Amino acid sequence: MTSKKPISVKWSPDLDAYASGDLPAHQVRCALCEKAPCDCPPFGTPEYFALLDRVHGR
Repeated sequence: MTSKKPISVKWSPDLDAYASGDLPAHQVRCALCEKAPCDCPPFGTPEYFALLDRVHGR
């Protein structure tokens, strides 16, 4: 029997408002940096993965 870690997912705090049509896409805060528009480091950089680890508590 193998043990699997639960999957950790982070959603934008604005997802519900966007999905209901109350918030335009350009105002949706990023799930990682929580800024609109997103201000994350470029994908694949060490800074991006450090942010990802920090947000997921790793």
